[in-house]
Amino acid sequence: MSELWTEKYRPSKLSEIVGQLSFVLDAEHWVTSGNMPNVLFYGVAGTGKTAASVALVNELLGDNKHGNFFEINASDDRKLETVRTKIKEIASTKVIGDAPFKIILLDEMDGMTRDAQNALKRVMERYADNCRFIITCNERHKIIHPLQSRCANYQFKRVNPDSMLDIFTKILSEEGVKQYSEDELKRFITYLQGDLRRGINELQASSSSNRSLENQIDRSLEPYSKIMKMINENDYDNALEKVHKLIYDSTDMKTICINLHDIILKMDSSQQSKFKMLRVVGEAEWRSSNMTPKVLASWMIGQMI
Repeated sequence: MSELWTEKYRPSKLSEIVGQLSFVLDAEHWVTSGNMPNVLFYGVAGTGKTAASVALVNELLGDNKHGNFFEINASDDRKLETVRTKIKEIASTKVIGDAPFKIILLDEMDGMTRDAQNALKRVMERYADNCRFIITCNERHKIIHPLQSRCANYQFKRVNPDSMLDIFTKILSEEGVKQYSEDELKRFITYLQGDLRRGINELQASSSSNRSLENQIDRSLEPYSKIMKMINENDYDNALEKVHKLIYDSTDMKTICINLHDIILKMDSSQQSKFKMLRVVGEAEWRSSNMTPKVLASWMIGQMI
């Protein structure tokens, strides 16, 4: 079975991380000094938060990584009991070998309950000499302020188109794939809106199935086409359910709005109807940085009635 390209080409060193210069410069200083603060990485999916975490751990702990690095998906282990038992036990036990401290990566922390986050705050304080935490999330407002203030905060921005083109070109060259023109790749990158991980996954899917990138994009936009079809048929409850499912599956509202925008532009409907929906989607995208995604989705669908 062929290896996933997202794993095969995941950066293993800080120097391989693309588009997050502020973090990389600070992290290189931490490696030189042999110390680091607790850190919080936030930003949309696919921008390299988890990959950057692992690259930092590789360089800080080196050969002492085994037994001193623990990765926990906080959206799966989201309960208070996880912090009181599993995380506290890891943080309190002695470091193995010559590592300066243990490192716990709490991935997708915005899925952890507030009670669990409050308990984590106390664990971070109590075992500060023995353990460091790396927290990742898509939406920083879901992390309680006491945790945010105990971490160095880094926003992971969408990867710019030129960097994505360089990465895709390198991967395709390594894989011996020659079926895409530069113009086709550029159109594909525009559609991705900076989601590098998604781009690599879809590039591999397109290459393995010998499908054009345009067809691959159409397949990816299918859920959004269904949502707009339901809205046009006045099936608002199911349309909202579909949007909520996308959010539950970690699609951020900005991405949802951008994809709905592309579908609306292609719709065969009156100008009045089309531009009403574009106004609603545009306002929803603007509100996405300040409103809870689930509530914003309900507002957006309600405005289309």
